[in-house]
Amino acid sequence: MFKNFFDYHYYRVAKFYYKRDGSDATTAIISVSSIQAWLLINVFIFTKNLLFSSEKFKYSWIFFVFIMVITLFYNYKRYNNKYLEFRNKWINENLDKKRLNGFIIILTIIFAWSLLFINLSIINILK
Repeated sequence: MFKNFFDYHYYRVAKFYYKRDGSDATTAIISVSSIQAWLLINVFIFTKNLLFSSEKFKYSWIFFVFIMVITLFYNYKRYNNKYLEFRNKWINENLDKKRLNGFIIILTIIFAWSLLFINLSIINILK
C-alpha cells in the first residue's frame, strides 16, 4: 500500500516538474525522500521522548542526516528514470480520482512537515 502511494507521489511530482527536470525527475525523488525521512525522524523523536525523555543525544543531528541520505539513496535507486513507466500506469486516471489523489499528495506533504510541531506539542502535553 505505502509503496504504491509513494510511487504515485513520485509520479505526480515528476509530472508537475517535468518541463524543468525531464524524465530524471530529481525534484520528485527529493520530495518522496523528504516525506519518508521526516516521517522516520518524527517516529524517532516521539519514541525517544516517550521512552528516553531524560536522555540527551548529543549527536542526534548525525542520525537525522544519516536517515535523509539513506532515504535519498534508496529512492534514487528505486525511481531513477522511472517516470515513463509510472506515466503509462496512471495516464488514463479519471479526473475526479486525479484531483482527489493530488489533494492527498498535497496534504501528505503538509502533514509530514507539520508533524514535527504536532509531535513536539504532544510531547509537551505528556510532560
